[in-house]
Amino acid sequence: MRRIIGLSAFFSIALLTVLGVWFFSEHQQKDLAQDKQDGLQAHMDQVFADDVSYTVRMFMDKMEDQLIRWAESATQEDNLSNLQEEIHDHPHFHGFAVVHDNGETTKVGKVTENPVERLTKEKKEGVYISEPYVENGTQKLLMGTKDDQAWCIGEMDLSFVSSFVKDLAVITGENGQFFLGASNMAVDFDAQEAEAPYVKTSIPDLDWDVFVHSEPTKELDTPFKQGEVVVRIKDGADAKALAEAHQAALLHEEGNDCLFRDSSRSTDQLVSEFAADPGVIFAEPNYSVEKQTSFHKKRSHPALENKPSLFEPQQQEGKAPNDELYDPYQWNLEQITIEEGWQITSGNAEIPIAIIDSGVDPEHVDLEDKITGGYNAFEDNGNYYDEHGHGTHVAGVAAAITNNVEGIAGVSWENPILAVKALDANAEGNSFSIAEAIRWSVDNGARVINMSLGDSHDSEVMRDAVRYAYEQDVVLIAASGNEAVETPMYPAAYPEVFTVAALDPEGQRAAFSNFGTHVDVSAPGEHIPSTYIGNEYVAMSGTSMASPHVAGLAGLILSINPGLSNEEVYDIMRNSCDDIGNSGFDAYTGHGVINVTRAINMAGGE
Repeated sequence: MRRIIGLSAFFSIALLTVLGVWFFSEHQQKDLAQDKQDGLQAHMDQVFADDVSYTVRMFMDKMEDQLIRWAESATQEDNLSNLQEEIHDHPHFHGFAVVHDNGETTKVGKVTENPVERLTKEKKEGVYISEPYVENGTQKLLMGTKDDQAWCIGEMDLSFVSSFVKDLAVITGENGQFFLGASNMAVDFDAQEAEAPYVKTSIPDLDWDVFVHSEPTKELDTPFKQGEVVVRIKDGADAKALAEAHQAALLHEEGNDCLFRDSSRSTDQLVSEFAADPGVIFAEPNYSVEKQTSFHKKRSHPALENKPSLFEPQQQEGKAPNDELYDPYQWNLEQITIEEGWQITSGNAEIPIAIIDSGVDPEHVDLEDKITGGYNAFEDNGNYYDEHGHGTHVAGVAAAITNNVEGIAGVSWENPILAVKALDANAEGNSFSIAEAIRWSVDNGARVINMSLGDSHDSEVMRDAVRYAYEQDVVLIAASGNEAVETPMYPAAYPEVFTVAALDPEGQRAAFSNFGTHVDVSAPGEHIPSTYIGNEYVAMSGTSMASPHVAGLAGLILSINPGLSNEEVYDIMRNSCDDIGNSGFDAYTGHGVINVTRAINMAGGE
């Protein structure tokens, strides 16, 4: 009996030891995973803070350029009558005033009283700004410049900056007071006491600070649209009869692919019931798909030490486009060695690039003349207007109008854009909308398709649409994803798709960029300046921004050699890269960073 008790005690102790080791190991792994997630979230917050700083700098520089031009006009003509139309066309300025040394003041539009007294800070030599202030519920700022005779002052509306930072950041002025950004962070916010988990960055020339603290991204309860099922029916089957038989609404029908909905049943029930129907080939959930925009912290890397720094003006040599934000802001185009390539080809109007995304702003000055067609995959019509901004930004990177003095330069100057809306106002879509967008793009002449979107669930209907495009010799480009994982994202992981990872300004893999053997190449993906809804320009980060650099390159390659197959284009882009990671191919940067000039030369037979 003692032996039995002794053995029982021994096994009890052993079991407790094993359980203790298991408990500690499991919880240690969970803690490590949580620490990794928290670290990535902090990186993302830091990158978004830098994006905000970058965007505010671009905005203020554009306003400064406008003010100086207007000041010269007012001085030359000694009146402001011609500026009324300018103010109407530039809504960020509420008004303009000329204040002479004797106190005589002439105004156009609305300018606050005693504006000269408010200009207390020199932004740079000859340009002064006020502290931000609120008037009639609107956040404003004065900017002025002075010649020998008078002050020329503009009153600016800062609503655009506030709308861009939304609920993710706070911007404080030189005195540390909250004045722009997230209302939920404004309560009891003290810039002097703000510390972790806030990240902070400064806005040069303004002495403003940006504070960011976002909540971790929550996983969706279900990775698909509840109550919806994607069904492929057999030839001869009647979709309406199928809907009636299964008591479900037929939302959309395209060929043999149908989308049904019944909110009273679970998705699993719908899939099971439709899959059992003899008239059905397959049934699957309508998987969610979203944009691939993210944020992360910069790190140094010696491999590209001669590339431009994000916050230092670039010194350009040779011919460069005259777009106002190209120098000093578009460091990304220098990183992909593009200027010499532009001397060979700037694109071809016969090689359209489809941007499958949240739509494109059809009225943006840097895009409107490039858009030759569009489609809304949700409504099955031509209403492709962008309600989010993501698609407009992606389109600008690939193919903004270039050398037009305005805004930014696109990778391709001449290739037209097909604006295809498959993500909604939250930049979210589904596998059915993406599949419809791909098929429409192919049927309407796209030679290149960019997809800065994805999800970790493989969808039969989306996979078949990708195969359809590939078989029509269309070049398919997709973002690798922004979760810093090896988990495949679709459509990027399909073998027919060319996958793009993201780099930071120093040429190192962005910390958020997904990796794996399916990654083909890398391109700039942090703090990328581009077009935005409302005729604006902002900086964004993510593999979403890396992908359109490559789509633009594919457009240039086909422009110089339209007879190339999609696989030949893929080979040229891989083989022309600058190797920046481990020697040769690696899962983090693929074959390296794209080299536009070398790729164009290879396409031309050199």
